Amino acid sequence: MGLVRIFNPRTASEAAVVVAMLEAHEIPAFLHNGHLASVLPGLQIGAYNAHSVMVPEERAEDALELIVNFRIAPSPVADGSWLRNLLEGILAGWFVPSQRRHTRSGVTLASFVTLHAVPEQDHAETGSARFAVVMARAAGGITLVFNRYRRVWELPGGLIDPGESARDCAAREFHEETGGVAGSLEWLGLVEVSDGNTHFGGVYGCTVEQLPESFVSEETGGLAFWSRHKAPRPLGETDAALLNRFG
Repeated sequence: MGLVRIFNPRTASEAAVVVAMLEAHEIPAFLHNGHLASVLPGLQIGAYNAHSVMVPEERAEDALELIVNFRIAPSPVADGSWLRNLLEGILAGWFVPSQRRHTRSGVTLASFVTLHAVPEQDHAETGSARFAVVMARAAGGITLVFNRYRRVWELPGGLIDPGESARDCAAREFHEETGGVAGSLEWLGLVEVSDGNTHFGGVYGCTVEQLPESFVSEETGGLAFWSRHKAPRPLGETDAALLNRFG
């Protein structure tokens, strides 16, 4: 069967998120006019220079169900929460400014160093956690979110708020980025990453009984699941290291 158009992305990042989410669910996706089109402000002329996401006709129904939140969402507009997202990127260690590290889509990613097997209550002796991440096991595998800004699949997590514990941060970020509720959290260790400077984050594991069939927010572009036999791409370097360690 042929290809059918299912979505017209409004931004380059939205196009990348939708295509990555479809491919993570094993739905072949083609970005029509992917090289010619421009999604910058300006005149968009249908099939000439407008982006269109296309999938095989036999998978169109599944694809439409998967991206329903994108199709009904208003056109993306920046708001005050962009500052927190930027700070999480810079301070959490998942990606930080540095010309000595590899980049993706213009965003520089920090490198995984090691995982310290230290007790949760005594981890400050090794390094103070500034962020937390969650390895949540669901029926389909370990839960991943697609980060709209870093444009990689990663473990749910983020920056620890003032006065907040790493454990409370992990639970909060998991809910904000997946729409689900983390089960009882188990401390797995302290991850160390580097961009020339050293950063630490708390790593937690849990099981999750139920997640939304699809979830999209300002930061999250979709949900997927990792297993040793099936992994969405691209993965963040630190996330891949933790998945290989505990997955």
